[in-house]
Formats: sequence, structure tokens, C-alpha cells
Amino acid sequence: MNLPWKTTLTTKPLENYQETVKQVYRLAKEYATDLLEKNKFNILLSSLDPVEFYNFIREQTYVKDPLFIEFLNRPRVSIALSGTGHPFDCDDRTILSLSYFILQNYIEKLFGRPRKYDYRVLVVGRNETPHHIYIEYKLTTSDYWTPFDPTYPHNEYGKHPFPAGFLKYFYE
Repeated sequence: MNLPWKTTLTTKPLENYQETVKQVYRLAKEYATDLLEKNKFNILLSSLDPVEFYNFIREQTYVKDPLFIEFLNRPRVSIALSGTGHPFDCDDRTILSLSYFILQNYIEKLFGRPRKYDYRVLVVGRNETPHHIYIEYKLTTSDYWTPFDPTYPHNEYGKHPFPAGFLKYFYE
């Protein structure tokens, strides 16, 4: 597929979930400003509040990666190719979610205000094996972490998708 912009995605198997998390953070930080760009939905994604952003991402069609290939898309690619059959799974939604909160903090900084959000990545599994990724966030003035997993239409804002048998937290 020939895209009209520089794309950043992986098309090789990643060695482990730690490598996936590292790339998720890298893509989210490097391309957070993608959420400021005009998109096919005509929505300024950076202007949405966290619940609106969550609902927008959750409404996009889930498409799993091809077997043995891990696609990690920058936000621009995920948004532009949403609904086309291009992979758009939990790690891509995690990149979008992280990008949103990173960008919100950047906007606060531009206005001379302190960082508003803290965030972390969770790698989880129903059993003892990792198989899913999403984020939690909190206001810097709070101790309460809010689960933020817009992967599937049945997921609910502020709720973990399932009880985790495997759980690892990753911070910047």
C-alpha cells in the first residue's frame, strides 16, 4: 500500500512484550501531534475530553494483526486507515490513547500550566500469559488510576476489560 506520507509501523515480529511497549511509547511520544491534524472524520481529536476520545476510538472497527506480524501504527495511520481493513488492534489503540494524554500535557505546557495527566501502560493476560495492552491515566492531583481500554465495543470507560491473571505496569 502506498500512503501519501511517511509511515511508521513495524512489519516484523517483535521479540517480546517489553519491546512492544517500548515501541508503543516511542510512537506515541514521537507522533502525538498527529492528533492535531485534519482527519477523515472532521474531528479535532485533541479537543475531545477523555471520555469523548475513548468513545471515538472504541467505535472504530477492530482489526487484528496478520498472524506472526506485529503492526504498530502511528496515530495518523490508524486514523486514516480506520475502517479499511488495515490492522487496528489493542496496541494501535494504546498508541492513540497515550498520544492523546501526551498531547494534552504538551498543550498545558504551552500555556505555562503544569502537567495535567500521568499515564502508564498495562500488559495483561487472563491467565499467566500476556496477550493484551492498554493504558491507565490519572490527574496529577489524584491517586486514582482510570483504566482506558477502547479496544472493543463492549469495553466500558473506567473499567478493566477482565480480571488479570498476568499484569505488568510500564511507565515512561
